[in-house]
Amino acid sequence: MVVVLVLSVTVLYIARPALVQLVDAKTFSRWRMLWVCMTLALFLAHSYWLYVFMVAAYALVMARREAHVMGVYFLLLFVAPPASTEVPGMGLVNYILVLNQYRLLALVLLLPAAIALFQRSSTLKWGRSSVDWMVLAYLVLISLLRFREANLTSGLRDIVTIGLDVFLPYYVASRSLRSLNGFKYALAGFAMSAMMLTAMAVIEVVLSWQLYFSVLNALGLNSMEFGGYLYRGAFLRPNATVGNSIVFGYVAMVALGYFFFLKEYVEPAKLKWLGVGLLLMGVASSLSRGPWVGAGFLLVVYLIQGPRALKKLTTTVLVIVAAWVMLNVLPMGKVVLDMLPFVGTVDEFNVEYRANLLTSALPVIERNLWLGSVDYLRAPELQVMVQGDGIIDIVNTYVGVVLNAGLIGLGLFVGAFVLAFKQVRAATRKAVTHGAEAVVLGRALSATLAAVMLVIYTVSSILAVSVVYWTVLGVCVAYVGLMKQPVSGPEPSAS
Repeated sequence: MVVVLVLSVTVLYIARPALVQLVDAKTFSRWRMLWVCMTLALFLAHSYWLYVFMVAAYALVMARREAHVMGVYFLLLFVAPPASTEVPGMGLVNYILVLNQYRLLALVLLLPAAIALFQRSSTLKWGRSSVDWMVLAYLVLISLLRFREANLTSGLRDIVTIGLDVFLPYYVASRSLRSLNGFKYALAGFAMSAMMLTAMAVIEVVLSWQLYFSVLNALGLNSMEFGGYLYRGAFLRPNATVGNSIVFGYVAMVALGYFFFLKEYVEPAKLKWLGVGLLLMGVASSLSRGPWVGAGFLLVVYLIQGPRALKKLTTTVLVIVAAWVMLNVLPMGKVVLDMLPFVGTVDEFNVEYRANLLTSALPVIERNLWLGSVDYLRAPELQVMVQGDGIIDIVNTYVGVVLNAGLIGLGLFVGAFVLAFKQVRAATRKAVTHGAEAVVLGRALSATLAAVMLVIYTVSSILAVSVVYWTVLGVCVAYVGLMKQPVSGPEPSAS
């Protein structure tokens, strides 16, 4: 607890000159105190239900005063590991719901905000964006498919879970952001949280110590839910509060994409580089190749949409070449090179496993082409993919979707992202009337969305992966809606 608090306060102290240019000083102080108080609650509660009560009490008493609910949601999303526990059924059913940090925040923060937004006449009506229909069709499909093998109680529970995990994050993100100021606050909350996680991840790598491992036992949760200590080469792969190193790298990558917009409000230039550098450190410290490739792809997509794209890309390539030369010269350079994608030799079996997974899954997909199946993991072709711990890791979100929901489900899932990307690109070209910052926001969002679509090819929708990409999708829809509106003042509270 002491280490986590020292790291958090240190990062916030260093980043404060930049962050107070993104959110007002009172909001920054309030959010800083909120992070500290929730961290203290997490470590000192010694009961998960007491922690839940404290979060719910905050939402009931204080969150209603927040004008920017998505900023608070993003800030608290990563304050605690998403370890799960069952809500007792009080003798009526075995259990009501599997609760974790993400669903807790959906219940106490997003659900009240969604109700308020739904009742407000100025809220963008459902269906005004074609992405809405893609998302709705996908949710209806996977909800119905849950009844293929489940009983009525289990199926209804799954529908509630889908609402908390998918619908609420998407709906509130897509409807609550109605001005550039609203985007600024929301994305600043995400970046602020990711910056603190970066410091924790670096310490975990350097000290080979998972900072949040023991607190799960203290809360009465399963400390092994996210596995034990995993290494890449000689270095511990950090979990921070997200439970998995590749998921942490993915979160840091998304925060980096958001900061490409936020930096437009930050002066002087050294503070911009401080923010970018800190989030790049987060991506690097994840020791995960997928987010590394995703961050590089994000940068390229962002640069090619902006002015002097060729010059900036050339400079980027020269920096990469110079770094490559330095790594070949420095004594520790070989260690880093061995972990790089495409050229590294450390944990090559992970790359081979992903390639073999796709090959093994194809005949299973072909047998259940349109709507997938519920027992695909028992298919003999996939049984050869069983790992040492006895599980088949579907380390590809697209493969997971098509195995479960077939080509129809995959078409709706991918269609939502592709359609959102095309609409953001079109809106960016018309965003000049909203100011230069609006154009940069469009570039940052399209680059982030493209990078997310790439990275989820290398990881299943575990932990924060799906929550983050549904909110990214919602933020993109909100941006397209804003660019269709005349320039206006700050939006009213969504809380």
